[in-house]
Amino acid sequence: MSPQDLLDAAQSVAARVDTLGKRFAAELTTVLRRVERNLQPLVVDALTGSKASIIRARVAQRLRNVLAQTIEESGYSDLAANAYGARLDALVSDVLKARAETSLTDAFEQRVQALKVLHATDLLDEGTDVARELWQATVRGVFIKQPVARILSDLNDVIDGSEAQIRTLYDTSVSIFGRQVEALQAGDDPETPFAYMGPADEKTRPFCRQHVGRVYTRAEIDAMDNGQIDNVFLTGGGYNCRHTWIEVSKFSELRDLVGTSNRIPEVLKQLERAA
Repeated sequence: MSPQDLLDAAQSVAARVDTLGKRFAAELTTVLRRVERNLQPLVVDALTGSKASIIRARVAQRLRNVLAQTIEESGYSDLAANAYGARLDALVSDVLKARAETSLTDAFEQRVQALKVLHATDLLDEGTDVARELWQATVRGVFIKQPVARILSDLNDVIDGSEAQIRTLYDTSVSIFGRQVEALQAGDDPETPFAYMGPADEKTRPFCRQHVGRVYTRAEIDAMDNGQIDNVFLTGGGYNCRHTWIEVSKFSELRDLVGTSNRIPEVLKQLERAA
């Protein structure tokens, strides 16, 4: 593939990740607003009990279970399953196009499905965390006899903070998933070269600006630190990173960039325009 082909492929992957993120964000908002609507009757019910019964462990635990069930019934589990289901197949196709792959093995398909399950599990764990934080805020408010409106306001704050956190988790995990697909095909030879590809615009963070358009061996990539998340080969520049590592063919002219500070000319032009 030519340098422009690699650039176009990386842009396609970034655009796909962005589309998936926007779709998930809209669906997440729908689910969490449904959770909010279901919280008021729970708070009212909790306030009708006596102070002695409210603080008993079994009553508090029952409330925690009800809150977890509320999140479940609001559609969070379905959201997690769908977010990492068939819709990610398009991203897999985009990543493989960047490698010019035409045939896939059953073993590869099974590994991809396993990756989907692992990421969905992480998202489900976030739902459990939200339920715990809602429970803590509810019990705290009921115990000190806060008005219903004040307790609901605190719960809405929890949901708003969780929404931003869950969106970041999803956007980051989808980008990591794409890099994991690349890793499954590329192997782990420390001398294999990879080009760091993706947007080179005003949004590009310092780490990505430093490396985008350059070519490194796998060993050099593994020694990098993005200052946010371990394993740069899978995490790129960190949270919400839009870039990807694409293996450079042994027949490509881009192999000449290994060990230099030179960039792919097409990327250099993008950076100059952004500057």
